[in-house]
Amino acid sequence: MTLLLFVIGFVGAFISGLIGVGGAIVLIPMLLYLPPLLGFTPLGLVEIGGMSIVQVLAASLIGLLSHRKAGHFSTRVALPMGLAMAGASAIGGALSRHVPTGALSGLFAALAATASLLMVLPAPASADGETLPEDFKPARAAAIASGVGVLSGLLGAGGAFLLSPLMRSMLGLPLRLIIGNSLAIVFLSALSATTAKALTGQIPWQHAALLVTGAVVGAPIGAKASLRAPVKALRWAMALVIGATALKMALDTWG
Repeated sequence: MTLLLFVIGFVGAFISGLIGVGGAIVLIPMLLYLPPLLGFTPLGLVEIGGMSIVQVLAASLIGLLSHRKAGHFSTRVALPMGLAMAGASAIGGALSRHVPTGALSGLFAALAATASLLMVLPAPASADGETLPEDFKPARAAAIASGVGVLSGLLGAGGAFLLSPLMRSMLGLPLRLIIGNSLAIVFLSALSATTAKALTGQIPWQHAALLVTGAVVGAPIGAKASLRAPVKALRWAMALVIGATALKMALDTWG
């Protein structure tokens, strides 16, 4: 189990550093299905949720530091969007018990499918640049992040994979800047979630430590690969991951 958890942590962190998502879309299915498939004791959903959020916290921080060093980070983007999304997610989480989950899951799957398409469709000209657009408005960015945050809080799902395409299509941000700032937003969200789970005793720390060990190795490798990869390849990789998320949510809802 030790080696398996290390490898799972590595893979999730590599994807996180590569395209700027939390990595849980890959991490959680692997933690759920691989242990029993390989003859180990199955992990419970509460255990998986606890250990995966710790891995996401570590992977997003390590990936962020690498992208920040390369200049792909802006506090004008990360702070308003990260704080808005964290606050809105808390509101969504509080409201979740009053809203039919099936309907929201279907809507979220449809939005994720649309987001996947947005990654490969033409975007504003500024998205092809390397720097923050001159007309960037933090208030507008925060409003977009708030909308995604409420929805992700309602469903208990990470929203970075939905937020990134909107940062490109609606805000005109360059992809490398999106990846760096998405990791900052993921980190803020994961920090809040990790604190809550730790205070309520939901984290199996021994297993979480093994995932984090893999993340320490995988995240910087993913970030280096991201910095070297062509932007078009990164866009398609992000579109595929988001598309897989949409498919999973659709199957969970209607399958």
